[in-house]
Amino acid sequence: MPTSPATPAAVQPLQSVRQILHPRSVAIVGASESEEKWGGRLLRYMLRHRHDGALYPINARADRLLGLPAYASLQDCPGPVDLALLLVPREHVRSAIEDCVAKQIGCALCITAGFAETGPAGRQAEQELVALARAGGVRLIGPNCMGLMNAHHNLAATTGVVMGSIDRLPVGGIGLASQSGALMGAMLSRGVDVGAGFSSTVSVGNQADLDLNDFFEYLIDDPATDVACLYMEAVKDAPRFVALLERAAAVGKPVCIAKSGRSEAGARAAASHTASLAGAWPTFEATCRRWGVYLFETIYDLLHGAQVLQRGKRATSRGVAVFSGSGGGGALLADALEAEGLELPRLAPQTREALAPVLPATHRELPLDFGMLNHACPPDPEVAGGSVGIALDRAMADEAVGAGILLLTTQPQQERVVDAALSAGTRSGKPLLFVQGAGNHGEPARRLLRDAGAGFFDSPHDALKVAAVLALRSAPEAPPHPGPAPVMPAGLAAGFVTEPDARRLVEAAGIPTTRWQFAATAEQAVDAARSLGGAVAIKAVSARIVHKSDIGAVRLGVQGDDAVRSACAAIAAAAQAAGVAALDGYLVTEMWKADTELILGIQHDPDFGAMVMVGAGGVLVELLKDVQLAPAPLSHATARRMLDALKSRPLLAGYRGRPPADLDAIADALVRLGALAAACGGRLRELDINPLFIAGGRIAAADARATLA
Repeated sequence: MPTSPATPAAVQPLQSVRQILHPRSVAIVGASESEEKWGGRLLRYMLRHRHDGALYPINARADRLLGLPAYASLQDCPGPVDLALLLVPREHVRSAIEDCVAKQIGCALCITAGFAETGPAGRQAEQELVALARAGGVRLIGPNCMGLMNAHHNLAATTGVVMGSIDRLPVGGIGLASQSGALMGAMLSRGVDVGAGFSSTVSVGNQADLDLNDFFEYLIDDPATDVACLYMEAVKDAPRFVALLERAAAVGKPVCIAKSGRSEAGARAAASHTASLAGAWPTFEATCRRWGVYLFETIYDLLHGAQVLQRGKRATSRGVAVFSGSGGGGALLADALEAEGLELPRLAPQTREALAPVLPATHRELPLDFGMLNHACPPDPEVAGGSVGIALDRAMADEAVGAGILLLTTQPQQERVVDAALSAGTRSGKPLLFVQGAGNHGEPARRLLRDAGAGFFDSPHDALKVAAVLALRSAPEAPPHPGPAPVMPAGLAAGFVTEPDARRLVEAAGIPTTRWQFAATAEQAVDAARSLGGAVAIKAVSARIVHKSDIGAVRLGVQGDDAVRSACAAIAAAAQAAGVAALDGYLVTEMWKADTELILGIQHDPDFGAMVMVGAGGVLVELLKDVQLAPAPLSHATARRMLDALKSRPLLAGYRGRPPADLDAIADALVRLGALAAACGGRLRELDINPLFIAGGRIAAADARATLA
């Protein structure tokens, strides 16, 4: 049998990731002179962008390739080889890896495809390659990747076609590790268009050996990388990934991520509302939010956001100042802010006064229309760019402004506007985004923005998306120090937990519940109703019934002995009709008149562990999907932010004359759920409180269900 990659046969790797990205010598296995072949293109790219070390083309049928001596095999190379780029047919990859081991090459970068991505047979072949490489101390990148670039090392070891159209590598501080080679190439190409500079970019392919986390760790530690960027399709080794997020936050390095897989495909079992609402993307998003990650929808948005962050700009609020040479264009852009969670701030009186020399009294509020500027105003010796520079400088300095967007239209002297805006943007620590809406007329201004590394957008929509991510990102927050752990009730068996036991769990966490009693029989239910007093709710108790109301196993507003007996009989009949022959008994609870309802829950994610959820509650919870998640345990401040982020938040603030809810009491319940989840480890798989009744300053769990591992 072939050696499994899990077999402890590996020797100490010959190279670290840093050494791999800074090779002294590179061999291209499968090199060619033909531009129709990837081996030919890659050789041309590496000659065009020649790093200082040796370059060895490997081709058994050639003596020279593009002016370089060619070698029949890696063994024939006259010097040591640090990095071997494999572009051979799939059936020759194994022998190429064997040659890498024999030559003691530090890393084999396999661009060749046709392995794990093709199915079980390809996966088995890939595992054999990894075992072979590890046994010889050779690290493996790929297979099925597009290579890597280290702009600071002048290393263009990638088949990305943009390498053939540029004279020099775009050097800068943006680092990228990508699970898609094509998107890495697209981001590089767009980066060249807008003047972005890169440190290193890596396509990880199938991640058979070295994976995204390995290169993420390198980018965090790399002094040449100012912003670490990831394109992700799936999380591999989630605990390590989270530890790296924490590490990046600790050293203050921004992390930008674009991830596919936001849809509900693969949603988990619907036995719990929390399980169906806390899917793979929401839990990933909540984990990233805890550590201050900038999450973007596309790699192009990610690029523009990283470009802003790499220049040291940080949004200070959701207030966005809009500037334009077109009153109509500025108005449309201002209209679009709200849909992205942004707002057009009101300028402070002192700011409006400072704008008096350049704008009439009627036009000293945002959005600022440059068509109304007084170009004859006295110059400000500290501000370049005349009236444009003064207007931008004064507005961007306003405390209510967290970022700015400048919409460029077909106004004359557009280059002077851009010069003034670049100067003002340099003085400000806040992002100033540029939208070039002038078509061909705007090319000179684009060149200015490109040369300055400021970047530009082709549409206001894209600028707004990026501004929203920059402005709405949460600051990193380490998990709170755990307090006293709640004690789980004894005797709880694995599997679905009935409501009485689920209520005991909730109460163990210190969260109040509506007053209740368990009744094994209808007569005990009569006694329980008398004890509670007034109208009661009666529910079936059975580990086989998850959603009681769906089968008619709940009766509300029941009052009087005969009514209780009738309600119990009806519930038993409904359960029997649903295939439950016998009930454990009945739960009798007091009735509440609630002002509003929420759902609170715990869901154990297989990758990221326990998550705490809050959302709009009641029977419409899965339809509305107005939910917020946070990893457990969580702080009171995080719990309050979760409540504030709900779309239904106005219902908690005294909507239409109702008394306002005690938000601190609800936040405390969330914190207590987080403590319960942390105390239970992985045993508590799911817990729902739905609904949590809220009546003014009072809260109580009116229903609960749970699942234990």
